[in-house]
Amino acid sequence: MPEPATPPNSIDPARAAAGRDALPTVESPLSSAEILAKLDAAARRGKLPGFERATGNALFRLADFGTPFESILEARATPNGPGCTLSFALRIKPAMPRVFLATLLLSVWPGVWLTDSMLRTYFSAYTMNFWWTCVWYLPLTLPFVPVAMKQANKRSRASARAEALLLIAKVQELVGEAAPANTSNTLNPPNPP
Repeated sequence: MPEPATPPNSIDPARAAAGRDALPTVESPLSSAEILAKLDAAARRGKLPGFERATGNALFRLADFGTPFESILEARATPNGPGCTLSFALRIKPAMPRVFLATLLLSVWPGVWLTDSMLRTYFSAYTMNFWWTCVWYLPLTLPFVPVAMKQANKRSRASARAEALLLIAKVQELVGEAAPANTSNTLNPPNPP
């Protein structure tokens, strides 16, 4: 007896092994070239912002979504009979996290000077040497740089994943197999006898 066909909404074992963060795949009856043509046309109509044809292993990329750091969604096509299966990978663009980290680190040191200056101006009893200000100020501020970085990264990943799921659904709508049409004429199924 042949194996029953896997329903489209069932859990793929490979995705289950990848964990809950695995992105869905899109089954398409179209070839890679047809998918690119269809998505390019949709992008030109404004229905798929950030679309660009990719070079290398990826078929296409969708970019510039997610906050506070922007992300890139790359799609790879695997031939599957007459059509292909699109699998997706999500990554954060590396430039803005680096700029954010540099800004955080560079803003700590001027804070030492500012704090020392304000304490000397407003509290005449504050006579500590500048380096003693560094000794107590830096341990109060530097530990929060990794915390801020981690929070921004976590928010970016969550935002990017949520938006990536919407983009994948849009790609599914444009190039995926259509869902079977509802053939019943009534809204409610009849009661069994």
